[in-house]
This record gives sequence, structure tokens and C-alpha cells, in this order.
Amino acid sequence: MKGAVAAAAGLITAPLVPAQTPRELPTIAFGSHRVTRLISGGNPLYGYSHFNGLLDNLMREYFSDEQVVKYLLACEKAGINAWQSNYPGTAQRQFPKIRDAGCKMHWICLADPWDVSNPNDAKTLLQGTLKCASIAAKVKPIGIAHHGAATDHQWAAGSIDLVCDFLNQVHDLGFPAGISTHNPAVVEHLESKGWPIDFYMGCFYRVTRTAGEFKKEIGMPPVGETYLATDPDRMTRVLRQAKPVCLGFKILAAGRHCDSPQEVRHCFAYAFKNLKASDAVIVGMFPKFSDQITENVEHVRAVLA
Repeated sequence: MKGAVAAAAGLITAPLVPAQTPRELPTIAFGSHRVTRLISGGNPLYGYSHFNGLLDNLMREYFSDEQVVKYLLACEKAGINAWQSNYPGTAQRQFPKIRDAGCKMHWICLADPWDVSNPNDAKTLLQGTLKCASIAAKVKPIGIAHHGAATDHQWAAGSIDLVCDFLNQVHDLGFPAGISTHNPAVVEHLESKGWPIDFYMGCFYRVTRTAGEFKKEIGMPPVGETYLATDPDRMTRVLRQAKPVCLGFKILAAGRHCDSPQEVRHCFAYAFKNLKASDAVIVGMFPKFSDQITENVEHVRAVLA
């Protein structure tokens, strides 16, 4: 009994131990760089669980500045060479600490207008997104993406053409420019426009549906953020047809497909089977209760072998 209690306590309080496999994962071309086909997602680092406020708070409590640095060093040691995140004030404070600790991972910025302003229409969404991109440019990301929720807002408002201004201005800053979205219709539309898009970030689940859209599709509005099982097929179909490199995200449905190692591996296998060989996945990890870094790296190695 005492041993079981001690083991459980150790599991809950155990510090993050860097993975022991320094060999890099398979990579793809990303601009002038090569990035691993598994990219660490940044949502857990800043408390975006896409589940509920309790898990948001638990993530924020766990990911102190020191823990973020340890986490990224552990990712790098495990063979992951890139991470993606937005750039709130917390990240701006942490970035010098990450580099001072010796972490050389590539960073892909998600330009989040809500990090710098309170946009309320198409024009202020664009202004906030561009402001965030300009701030992030100072620390040299390898790419800057238009935030997915902002993209979907512009699409719904009929002002998607403003996103082209973002692409042009990010290119003027000297960086590859991408577009993130949760809606496969956006990718289909933009591919027909011939815009200078360097990469897409495509969510496997369309979490930005309105209550009206849900009611039309499934007959009722849901409670909270809702994931439809048919969404991954729709998004991966258009990402396979898109010419630029594509980064699939929320392949585990924000933790909803993590009940067993077999279920997680199935999701990785599905993602790599249904994306192009030149594409990668972004996966957020929360290694408080298990070494998700090593676990996911092993899944990727096994699937891509």
C-alpha cells in the first residue's frame, strides 16, 4: 500500500525527464529549412486546452518559464527540431531564456491578433495580425502564419481577400507566409486564387463552426467545442491536393483521441497516410503525467518506418 501511494505521488510530481534518443526524426522541406514531420504545438504551453477552463489552468500552472525551457530542450533531444506557437507576452518573455539555454529548434509563429489587440471587425483583425507578425519577426521565426480563427472570421465575413495583404506584408518582412484554417472550404478557395502562400496549417476538425452551421449539419447546436468524426477526411482531402507544404494540426482532436497508445498511434498513422509525403503534423503535448514527448516520437518513428 505504501509503495503504491509513493509510486502514484511520484507520477504526479515527477519532473520532466528529457528523452534519451538524440536521433532526428524524418524531415521535410520548409522554405530554406528542413523541419521534422512531428512539430511540437504550442497550445498547452500557454493554457489553450480546447477542453475547459480547469485544464487551461492546469496547463498554465505546469508550464512555468523554466518548464517551457525544459520541455523544448526535451523535444530537441528526442529528435524534434521545430515548434509552433502564437506569441503572447508570456512567450516574448520566455524566448530569450529558450535560446540562452541552448535550444536551437526552429520556431513557426502563429500571428494571433488577440495577443496584441481586441479586434472587432475585418480591418482590425488584419491590423492585429500584422502587428503580431511584426513583433515576432524580431526573433526570426522560419515562417509566420495567419491565425486560423482569424482566417475563418474573415471567410465568414466575406473579407477573405484581406488575408492576401497579410501574405504580402509577411513577405516584405522577409519570411515565408502561411495561412492557418479549420475550414477545408477556405483551402479550396485559396488554392484557386493563386496567392503566394508558402504553407498551410490545416485543422483536422472544423471547430469554428457557428451554432447555425452545426444545426444545419447535425440538427442541433452543441455545448462547448465540438469535434465531428467526419471532419478529418474532409480536411486531409483538400490538403493532399494543395500545392504548398501543409501542417496538419489537432490530429488527436485536442486530446480526445488519447485513451490508449493504440488510439494515439492510429491517429498518427491516419495523418501520415492521408497527408502528402512533403507534409508534417503539429501536436501539442502535456507531459505532466507521462512522457508524451518520447511516446509521440516513438509513434512517429514506427508509423514512418
